[in-house]
Amino acid sequence: MAEEKSYQQMRKEFQDKFFNKLSPALEKYDGQRKLKLAFAIVGASIFAILGILFGVSVFIADSSDAREGAMKGSAFMFGIAWLIWYSIKKSFENKIKEKIMPDVCRCFNNLIWDQGKYSEGAVFGYSNLIPQFSSEEYDDIFYGKHRDVNFEIVESEFDIGSGKNRRTVFNGVIVRLDMNKNFKGKTVIRPDSLFHMTPSAALRHTTLEDVVFEKKFDVYTDDEVEARYLITPSFMERLNNMKVAFDADKISCAFYEQYLFVALHTSKDLFSLCSLIKPVNDGKQFFQMFEEILSIIKLIDHFKLDQKIGM
Repeated sequence: MAEEKSYQQMRKEFQDKFFNKLSPALEKYDGQRKLKLAFAIVGASIFAILGILFGVSVFIADSSDAREGAMKGSAFMFGIAWLIWYSIKKSFENKIKEKIMPDVCRCFNNLIWDQGKYSEGAVFGYSNLIPQFSSEEYDDIFYGKHRDVNFEIVESEFDIGSGKNRRTVFNGVIVRLDMNKNFKGKTVIRPDSLFHMTPSAALRHTTLEDVVFEKKFDVYTDDEVEARYLITPSFMERLNNMKVAFDADKISCAFYEQYLFVALHTSKDLFSLCSLIKPVNDGKQFFQMFEEILSIIKLIDHFKLDQKIGM
């Protein structure tokens, strides 16, 4: 109960800071939001109308080539409409984030925010957390510390191939926890697959006793004893809590060297704080971010306090 109460206290303190400090500071930017919204509506609407006109011409075209051209034209115009809306929204979001993220981070004590720059993405591949990739892109990045455990939250996309052969192998958030302890082996947890194809020739598929877990996940490891020691029911509960907090489609994790990596696969634009259609100081988006970060703190507490795995 004491642990749960502390989380409730953290939540209350964040809410107090938001309503007393952040919300009044954000309110002055709402006029800019409304202006950006007007530009976005006008710009996107023009190309959306053109897309509709191209779409209508598909039904009156007198040849298959003309119909194909109209369909491509329609898709292109709708694509531009979406791009106009997204680019205006994203530029406004980035501008506001640069101004307010330091204040947001202070609500989490020593949290630091950065954007677009991350130099250690290769380790996500070395750990077999995500499949092999050839290009990487980063958005929001947070660096923090809780109970002497350093953690990073990296919003990222990894692709392989180029041109028409380019495909995304991961899109979402990767959490990196410095466990202050080197693991003897490497253990990877991935969503359940039909043929249990190992991500590395050095790792073998391992079956655990938990039937419910086995239906949802595959475990690959080169140290079965350590894997069974690490993957406890309470650990899996914390992982599931993170999946829910981030509204992720699926979750993977890896124990590698002195780190625990958690990959939350999602197509959402996470940590998006400045919707064009809602007031800048709308609290829901900030409280959602708080719950996401709190789920990481809870996972850190699990490894610090659960004596069964010796952390």
